[in-house]
Amino acid sequence: MSKFWNERYDTDKYVYGVEPNHFFKESILHLPAGNILLPAEGEGRNAVFAAQNGWTVEAFDQSEIAQKKAFDLAKKSGVRINYRIDRFETIDYPVEQFDVIALIYAHLPSPEKTIYFRKLLPLLKKGGYILFEGFSKDHRIFQEQNKSAGGPKEIDMLYSKGELSEIFQGTKIILLEQCLISLDEGVGHNGSASVIRMIAQNTSF
Repeated sequence: MSKFWNERYDTDKYVYGVEPNHFFKESILHLPAGNILLPAEGEGRNAVFAAQNGWTVEAFDQSEIAQKKAFDLAKKSGVRINYRIDRFETIDYPVEQFDVIALIYAHLPSPEKTIYFRKLLPLLKKGGYILFEGFSKDHRIFQEQNKSAGGPKEIDMLYSKGELSEIFQGTKIILLEQCLISLDEGVGHNGSASVIRMIAQNTSF
């Protein structure tokens, strides 16, 4: 998959833009700044925005090209981010390190999404939050209508509310909704989209 993502990001343009995801932006602006982890962060748009707003940022992705573009964006924006080349199966962050873990369009096949997302929970502090936005299974309709809609074509890599409830059982679900939105995130996410949004709080300690 690293080859796939390196090829996707190998362009002078930022495939998903340089502005933060709207849901991510609105969510962290309502939380006190702390330590945040951004898995599958891509070209760094959300990491840089978080750093600009006082967060200490850790991020990872499997694409070396994405990492370089993220560091370039951070330098241009005058902020510092920590960003490593890594995969969900090999991350080794300390437990109870993060106030927020943000999964923004982190699409994985089943059953990896359950295994790897649950692996993140011990990294949250007590009271810490999971922020999630990803394409719903109903997004296939928009992909068929619009080649720029974005998202994986494999149905098992898309999400449902029930699936997320099961994956994050044991957390306090504060928000879980499926909604129709219009995306304008570079050339990669553009047009009408069906997404799942979730905010969950770690109450397992």
